[in-house]
Amino acid sequence: MSGGSLCPLCPDTALDPLGHHAATCRHGSDVVARHNRLRDIFANFCRWAHLSVQVEVGYGLARDHINSRPADILVQGWDRGKPAAFDVTVTSPLTPVSLNNASASVGAAAYAAECRKHAANDTMCQELGWLCIPLAVETYGNWGKEAQSVFSRLASLLSISQAIPKPKMLSEIYSRLNMSLVRSVARAIMGREAVQG
Repeated sequence: MSGGSLCPLCPDTALDPLGHHAATCRHGSDVVARHNRLRDIFANFCRWAHLSVQVEVGYGLARDHINSRPADILVQGWDRGKPAAFDVTVTSPLTPVSLNNASASVGAAAYAAECRKHAANDTMCQELGWLCIPLAVETYGNWGKEAQSVFSRLASLLSISQAIPKPKMLSEIYSRLNMSLVRSVARAIMGREAVQG
């Protein structure tokens, strides 16, 4: 991507040679489509493990949080009988806010995204009796610690239900999610370049 070109969807913003703007641009459908693909892949793994799954749950359920939706995926009985509200979020380690932390600590941007999700959703989830579990990933594929823990547990469940070794299931989870992430970032970059060309 050539430096100096402007984003066709937000013309006052320059496209950078590394594709950071294209990967994080909120205009157009790339960000929502990426989120929904990651959500659906995770939900399908949960279904494959014979878990009870609902997608996009929470609007209007809690008194003080009428317009909030803390569960991209709600899985019943995840931990000690409590449902888990999984919230997928993709964040960039290259934003001005997170760049200093990201350069000092691997996964700092994903950790910050987990903290933001907890701040936004913990109270509502507690009211509903749900666990709030962010599934945070950086645009280049580094998953947050909470997501890593969830994937490990899910791989264990899948290894039992599918009679496939846990390491193989864990590799499959990461492979499918990260391939979707990489494709979505490439699609966003190439889409903006094609409009420029």
